[in-house]
Amino acid sequence: MNLQTENPYFEIGAVSKITGLSPNTLRTWERRKFIEAGFRSPTGRRRYSQEQVEQLALMKRLTNMGDSISSIAKLNLSELRSRVLEYETRHTEARTKRSSSDKTKVLPIGNIAKTWSGNLPSQFLIAEKDEEHPDILMVDLDVSAIECRRRVSVAAIEYPDVPMALVYDYAPSELLRQFSKEGRFLIRIPCSPELLTHYLNAALANATHQADPTAQSEISLNSAPRLFTDKQLATIAASNPNIKCECPHHTSALVASLASFENYCRRCEIESPTDKEVHEYLGTEIGKARAIVEDALLYLCQKDNLIIPPDTP
Repeated sequence: MNLQTENPYFEIGAVSKITGLSPNTLRTWERRKFIEAGFRSPTGRRRYSQEQVEQLALMKRLTNMGDSISSIAKLNLSELRSRVLEYETRHTEARTKRSSSDKTKVLPIGNIAKTWSGNLPSQFLIAEKDEEHPDILMVDLDVSAIECRRRVSVAAIEYPDVPMALVYDYAPSELLRQFSKEGRFLIRIPCSPELLTHYLNAALANATHQADPTAQSEISLNSAPRLFTDKQLATIAASNPNIKCECPHHTSALVASLASFENYCRRCEIESPTDKEVHEYLGTEIGKARAIVEDALLYLCQKDNLIIPPDTP
């Protein structure tokens, strides 16, 4: 930041620290015309005004709350402030409503979650899946990686406004890192009922920071491992769905096509060093799309009772 000028400006490093947006994200948003640096230095370095820094900080908060960047990029500063205030008011009302009720409804998903939810004190009420919306979901990760992703994706779609806590004893470190990047609240078990209570209350308080995987927020999905091998995709595509459509076939083919193009971009990064930036960008964006469609395919398999072959991706 330069304090010697009449109108202070911020260079990209300072903007990154203030807003929490990485320099790479700022450059990507500018490439997509979502933002534009107020001006540049004689050497071409991006410089942002104080108003732009506030706009970027508000945009970051809104994407964390579930808005897609494309839906808010055209809003001016006043509109961004109003939208953030609307979200915060809504969440405050939800928290007030929860605190005024006698008990906190917990919906356990998975056998381990059901077992541990039985140790909770009387301030919690164990909800049934067919009941009205619970206050918090308690999802256990004591299954395969692909089943974990399915559980979390289906729960997020079926209960879009309900906070979620993921409980685990042993789980793949890569899977835990991925859930952490998505803003999921992780609880390591075993632990005492008092500590579990503290964690669940913290997850409720942290609800406004949890990410919505169905929205195009700033989740870094480009490094997410594949959930399906080509063999699994082919088996799902050839299955006989219960629903009267070709969705399993088309969705499997889409995942396979995106994965193939993603691999192609990675090869191009090596084979065409002069165009590495272009292929790196394409590979990153296609990787995000592939991960999103994979979650959709998991949801489809769940709803249609399609069996995923036991071939570890």
